[in-house]
Amino acid sequence: MTHDDDWLNTGENSDFAGMEEADDPDIQAILDIGYDQLDEFVVWLEETLGLDTRTAQQDCFNAEMLIDYLANQQRKTASEINEFDLRWFLFSHYLRKAMADAETEERLPDSLQRFFAYLEAEQGYVAPDWLRSVLDERAYYLARRAAYAALDGEDEREWEAGYRAWCAELEDDLDARCLWPPREFADGFVWGDTMGWREATLQDEANRFWQQERAELMELGMDCESMRGRLLDAYYQWLDTPQARLDDQTPREVILTEREARQEMEEETDEEES
Repeated sequence: MTHDDDWLNTGENSDFAGMEEADDPDIQAILDIGYDQLDEFVVWLEETLGLDTRTAQQDCFNAEMLIDYLANQQRKTASEINEFDLRWFLFSHYLRKAMADAETEERLPDSLQRFFAYLEAEQGYVAPDWLRSVLDERAYYLARRAAYAALDGEDEREWEAGYRAWCAELEDDLDARCLWPPREFADGFVWGDTMGWREATLQDEANRFWQQERAELMELGMDCESMRGRLLDAYYQWLDTPQARLDDQTPREVILTEREARQEMEEETDEEES
């Protein structure tokens, strides 16, 4: 597992990731909306909140990171964000990708508080209760940031072990909230660290399906423990349901077929090289 190899794809760690270009028409349309919001956000910060230019620029940088992540990885605007998207961005993606100065990174939860406040005041966005709760977890965010920065950069093996533990901590937290789909997609098979494009695409769809099912059950007033069984049933049913666009194969069958083909190609390559 490398720096970007989180098992949950979200578009950033697989063979398929290179196909997700910013010049994709759908992505570009979403980015255009976000960048227009950023222009207005900066004006709102300075004229309505009276923030100094430095703070406004830091807020803009942090909001732009969120907009780019949502557009390129989730194909959605900020107003369409769900709890998984925000937690993954705040506690994993940003900390691995931003590489900003310490002051800007430490300001992230406050920057996003102000960005969503702007969307509420100027764009008619209605913030769900969970959004405020997540952004209030500043202490956890700072602890995650400190733990990532403290990973041993001199010893690759030590770094990898620390990184795995850092990832597992967030995975456990997400799982406790029913925000983490199962690693297993078939008996004895789990989503790969390195995937073919079909598996990567289907894993991304599985996560989207899981989050949508969870949101619908939450609207029915169900808590995490009461919905977990229903989520698992829906997840495995999705994996076992043939789809016309998959030539009437199930997602599970497509993934296993692709893996077999890749293994055969690798074996042929090994034989040629030997």
